[in-house]
Amino acid sequence: MSITLSHSSALTVVRMLRAEGLNLREMDSTTLTRPSTWVGKRWTMREFDPSIWRWPQPAKESHLHVLVPKGSPYVRMATVETHVLWRGGTSSEALWVDEHASIVRPELLYLEMAETLPLPALVMLGYELCGSFSRDPLNPIDGEAKIGVPRATSVEELSSYVSERAGVRGIAMARKALEYICNDALSPMEALLGMVYSLPPEESGYGMGPLTLNERVRVGDPDDTGHSRSRYPDISFSFAPLGLNYDGEDHLDLVGLVQAARKETSVEGEERAAAEAALNEKIDAVRSKVVDDNARNRQLAASGRIVFPIVKEDVYGWNCLDEFTRQVLRCAQSVFGIDVSRFEQTLDDTERKRDRYALITSFMPSRGPLRSI
Repeated sequence: MSITLSHSSALTVVRMLRAEGLNLREMDSTTLTRPSTWVGKRWTMREFDPSIWRWPQPAKESHLHVLVPKGSPYVRMATVETHVLWRGGTSSEALWVDEHASIVRPELLYLEMAETLPLPALVMLGYELCGSFSRDPLNPIDGEAKIGVPRATSVEELSSYVSERAGVRGIAMARKALEYICNDALSPMEALLGMVYSLPPEESGYGMGPLTLNERVRVGDPDDTGHSRSRYPDISFSFAPLGLNYDGEDHLDLVGLVQAARKETSVEGEERAAAEAALNEKIDAVRSKVVDDNARNRQLAASGRIVFPIVKEDVYGWNCLDEFTRQVLRCAQSVFGIDVSRFEQTLDDTERKRDRYALITSFMPSRGPLRSI
């Protein structure tokens, strides 16, 4: 038995594979599968025995989605939804996973999800597929994201794919979302900030795009070899030489510092010297990070770009991100002479403020802004 998974089922598998460190760009291409059972003619749950099928199970609460070429038989089960490739589509739209399953390519997955996702959610998916992070397969919002994975596709590849698919269901939404998606998001929070700053006010965003994420900025004079140091602001605005750097909870390892301090006070004898050394090493590491952060901000400012540090507490909570954004706009106006009145009107709109806060919180983990140590 072999099938090609699509839509949300394929997205779950994409997240599973990326969490394992697989590079989707290096996976083998294959054609859409014509589904067939192991034995007999009827589809039953025996086809999805966990001993051989390691992918999402069809269930009443979460149907399995399958894509088949035109003219192919369906997977006839109440918990399986079979989708047929559109007229004119090519069957070589899949990636081989194992002898039992393939998945649709990331570009087709993006287009499929455009059929059902609202614009902000589709933009967030685009940031994920075009970035180097992957959300938890089973708990995308509150689950732990995998960081530092190869990106599945790019804005350029998505744009090229979408431009060649006229008249396909979801195409209009797919094209619209691409206006607000950027490459190279390193984390879900970078994607969230990119989404809310790029979306227009009528979609509950700030309308401050287009943006660039993790742009390379050369700072300082070249050394003897002709090279100068580079810095990479998380988000760079285009309306002014301003940017943001998101410093998450793990940016400074305060939890590790506290744990090292507690251990140093709880041991005696020979263990005490080792614990003291570990504590001093952790203090030096945290201190070095603070020093480097300050140097980064000075170097970027000296190169003509002001980059604001932003932390979790600037995002969680009513009006927090609005007030942070207002400070960014004041800098644009007072330092660079930029007319920011159109952005301020968005901040002052009470109804849009409520909608924007609802949008932000819908994509944020439910846990509070401070981690217990």
